[in-house]
Amino acid sequence: MLDPDRFALLIVKPDGVAQHLTRLISLWTRDRGYKLRGFRELFLSPEHQLILNADTHTGDQIDRHLSAVFYCLGPVHALLLEREGSRASGERSAAAELAGRFMGDALPHRARPGTLRGDFGALNPVFNLVHATNSTDNLDRDAWALFDRPLVELLGPSGARPDGIAQTPHLLSPFKLWSVVADVLTAWLGPKVVRPIDWPADFHGPSHPAVGAALMACARAAQRAGGEDGEVLTGVLDGNTSYVQFARQVPMVDTWHGYLAYTTLRHLTLCADTP
Repeated sequence: MLDPDRFALLIVKPDGVAQHLTRLISLWTRDRGYKLRGFRELFLSPEHQLILNADTHTGDQIDRHLSAVFYCLGPVHALLLEREGSRASGERSAAAELAGRFMGDALPHRARPGTLRGDFGALNPVFNLVHATNSTDNLDRDAWALFDRPLVELLGPSGARPDGIAQTPHLLSPFKLWSVVADVLTAWLGPKVVRPIDWPADFHGPSHPAVGAALMACARAAQRAGGEDGEVLTGVLDGNTSYVQFARQVPMVDTWHGYLAYTTLRHLTLCADTP
């Protein structure tokens, strides 16, 4: 008899897919006792996103808006995982364990080793590579969104197969986080306003000191720019400038890089929180 508490669903987001991380993430979960039972590549339509966001809190509306844009930039990989071994009394369900214990904190400087976000990193504060169904109660709902059928059908005799994970078409090179953000702002505001010396080195990644330095660099750039440009940049930092407004201001740049820059800036204040 099917025990739903043994199963979990994981989505590798477009940035993870584009960097060919799906196989590595699958191996990472296998090493922690999760066997791959199903795989699918798909584009998340607005309808898919609506189902997956059914239990999102009201305060996450800004992230819903950003995700709607983000999920248009590439496909996702849906992984159906089964926890192997017997479940001890009082142990959390597989879905709750994966979403809680193994996901790691969304803030880069709080994501510890031994978690997905800690071991694989986050390209920026909003690109956290993965999304996991957080409870057994939501498995059927998310299975419908990702595989177009409920869990019991997905695992039937003709159900999902674990094969199919291969290198996906190359969409982008791995981001050099701070260089990309600074380059996008330089294309918009010019080198006299956006000075490379203000920005952290790429090898620092989204660490706590780097996030603080980037926040300071943005504040200086907004002050130097002044006028409407300075207000728009400040508006990105405090949430008053939408992605659409930002995209109108920035000259033609790579779509991924433009989105990376906006979402990074949009979340700098949040991620500069004291560790």
